[in-house]
Amino acid sequence: MIYTGYWAKIKEYELNKLTPIGISGWSPDGYTGKTYKKLAPKYVWWKEWHDNNLSEQWYINKYQETVLGVLDPNVVAQDLQKMGQNVVLLCFETPDKFCHRHLVAEWLNAKTKCDVREYILQSNQLSMHL
Repeated sequence: MIYTGYWAKIKEYELNKLTPIGISGWSPDGYTGKTYKKLAPKYVWWKEWHDNNLSEQWYINKYQETVLGVLDPNVVAQDLQKMGQNVVLLCFETPDKFCHRHLVAEWLNAKTKCDVREYILQSNQLSMHL
């Protein structure tokens, strides 16, 4: 299974036997685990978007053009599944915020047989939503 999540919850994911995989442009200090940089936003346009307060649609277009548009979704899904049985793709934003990991989930759900969902812990119980 492929999940999405955010760096602040990495210990909880590990306790629940998930394999964290960083897909952000950088990882938190001290993280030495797995990453899949092919899904990371490109720093040059990310900085332009961030510094100039550009729209989410601008970001989505750039991300689809420069990242998702050059990748084969089936290869990405296979690569991720080889990294662990249950993986969680990590970035920095909380689930309620705009984040490229949600674009990755939508892309994999639409283009592959994967069922990618946000992993959320509530009272030590797993609940999933996208």
